[in-house]
Amino acid sequence: MPTPLIETVNLRKYFRTGKGVLHAVEDINLKIDPGKTLGVVGESGCGKSTLGRTILRLQPATAGQVLYEGEDILKLNKRQMRKIHLNMQMVFQDPYSSLDPRMSVRNLVTEPIEVCGTMKGKGEISDWVDHIMELCGLPLDHANLYPHELDGGLRQRVGLARAMVLSPKFIVCDEPVSALDVSIQAQILNLLMDLQEQQGLSYMFITHDLCVVKHISDEIMVMYMGQTVEYAKAADIFANPIHPYTKALLQSVPTIDLSRRGRERFTLKGEVSNPIDPAPGCRFAPRCPYACDKCKEACELKEAAPGHLVACAMCQ
Repeated sequence: MPTPLIETVNLRKYFRTGKGVLHAVEDINLKIDPGKTLGVVGESGCGKSTLGRTILRLQPATAGQVLYEGEDILKLNKRQMRKIHLNMQMVFQDPYSSLDPRMSVRNLVTEPIEVCGTMKGKGEISDWVDHIMELCGLPLDHANLYPHELDGGLRQRVGLARAMVLSPKFIVCDEPVSALDVSIQAQILNLLMDLQEQQGLSYMFITHDLCVVKHISDEIMVMYMGQTVEYAKAADIFANPIHPYTKALLQSVPTIDLSRRGRERFTLKGEVSNPIDPAPGCRFAPRCPYACDKCKEACELKEAAPGHLVACAMCQ
């Protein structure tokens, strides 16, 4: 088996609060192969963005491992991480607040090169920035414009160009299309897929939109309150969802198919349990209609079908 580009082993990220310890990311195990996309889905507050930032070491992990090409990057010092970060970049959710409003498009795209020192000659840098701008669909006559002069789609292209200018192998896309119109979403998604095919990129695509994740992902990981509840190939998740939470997410997607009007509805009830010092057992149990005494015990992610992992006492 080839070595995954990115792998996490029992990755945890906790935050200390005045009321206790918030378990934002709990024992996450994932693998992303070169040239593949892992979609990470779940409702707001489930830990998706925290997971992405922890993998990139934008915030320190509490425990576990993050392996990049088999090397645990959590053990590296700052100088060693500077080299790793050339290959690991991030595209943020808000294309406006993530850009310095005082810098032009050209300066924004050039800045990572200057900070990392990957190129020295001004002519070489200028030619490379022009190439990346064209690759990301940014007109060269926009080079001297500022973020407030661009629409949302062009701003997100600038954010993508800032990531691409260092020629990374892996990009965390943190809900990169959620703030965009539907037509612009399609353009950015197609651009990401084209870049992946041309450059052999690997993505972690974080989103709450199941229609989007189905379009771009090879595998999907469903998160609930910091934990993985289901993990499988994208086609398997949509054709045969097993975990009750996954079923609820899929049934929440609007449809115009009249033949599905009479389908069984899976409605979530109750409140989300407290993520601060959570009790052992399934964190989804308070909202699950199938919950039983088994759910009070720790439930590990196990194979319910070939290649299809589920963390549910009733489904294994």
